[in-house]
Amino acid sequence: MRIGYNTWSMATVPFEEFIPGLAEIGFRAIAISVVPGYTIGGKYVDNAAAIDRLTRDDRAAIKRAFEERDLELPSIIGNQSLVEEDPRRNAAAMQRLRDTIDLCVELCPGGQALPTLNTGIAGHTGELEQKREMVLDRLGELAGYAQQRGVALCIEPHVGGAIDTIERAEYIVHAVNNPALRLDFDVSHFEVVGIPTQESVPRLMPLASAAEIKDQHFRYCDDGDLSPDWLVQGNGVGRATAPNGRPVEFQFLLGGEGTFDLPAYLRLVQAQEFDKPVAFEASVQCQARPGYDALKEARGIFNWMQSGWRQAGVSED
Repeated sequence: MRIGYNTWSMATVPFEEFIPGLAEIGFRAIAISVVPGYTIGGKYVDNAAAIDRLTRDDRAAIKRAFEERDLELPSIIGNQSLVEEDPRRNAAAMQRLRDTIDLCVELCPGGQALPTLNTGIAGHTGELEQKREMVLDRLGELAGYAQQRGVALCIEPHVGGAIDTIERAEYIVHAVNNPALRLDFDVSHFEVVGIPTQESVPRLMPLASAAEIKDQHFRYCDDGDLSPDWLVQGNGVGRATAPNGRPVEFQFLLGGEGTFDLPAYLRLVQAQEFDKPVAFEASVQCQARPGYDALKEARGIFNWMQSGWRQAGVSED
């Protein structure tokens, strides 16, 4: 199970820097985000590796750089909304996702399995039920195209999103009923609403073909003291409602800053016989910190991850 990194974590760093930089740190798998951009600290930031910016030569260079360094490309991240009402916006989102499926094939290093295409569906809690047929039709169409290309389409459950519970995640995989439709399982989106790994991992990891982690902490807002001293200063903050109906406040954090028990998680993952890379994703909440240096922070993240792998007795291969 290789130690991986997701470049969602470094919006402004070009591939010419993040591939050699992350490899030098020790990461042996890199998932590449090709979304157009991100909202960080209330401002829109263009993605240096957006699919529209990657020329044919760029794509060849990425593939070559992975092969030269024996890096695994587990996933490409192409997040687009699948609950968009406007027909033109939806058509653009669907085409971008099809193009990203094609990019998975184009970038795949020689001798490796095709990377997955990871996307959320956006939306808000309850919207899956409101737009059920729309979502199933769109996912069915995309899964069919992905299957033709030999790519797994992995849907990421997301706190506060249309797919935000274990039950909704299970439902979407079974309802689409296409072997190309899988999950991109980021356990942090369950941890921050009080769902323990002992519950989420056994149920969702068997449905996943991609996995990310963060560090994080949360608290119930009705517990009383909401002192701001609890917060990591400069880091973004999220709020949501837990499955038990209680309001929560949370932060996605860098490795080692929160309460995530990485060794325990890895043992649970290994028990499910998941052997693909697990990639760290530094949330846009973290990237909002003043002076955030993505490559500098990646080194500390790797050290935290490697320690977790060793404590869990999990191979890095």
